[in-house]
Amino acid sequence: MSEANDFEEIISGIEKEMNQTLIEQRGVAALTFARIAGALYVEAIGAGVPHDLAKEMATDYWVKEVHPSAAVLEEGDE
Repeated sequence: MSEANDFEEIISGIEKEMNQTLIEQRGVAALTFARIAGALYVEAIGAGVPHDLAKEMATDYWVKEVHPSAAVLEEGDE
């Protein structure tokens, strides 16, 4: 019975490590996406793009990276 418990303990440890690594990777990706979306907005504003359009551009980038299968719909879009 001790061998079974040891095996379960090893598997549990591996699972925890994998989950922690996944959480860290997702966090790094989210930070990267946020930085790029922010830089996109700042560069667009610097190039003379109106605020609303620059915001849309940054939002579109964010949504496509964070939720690749999602679509951004504005009010009134059908």
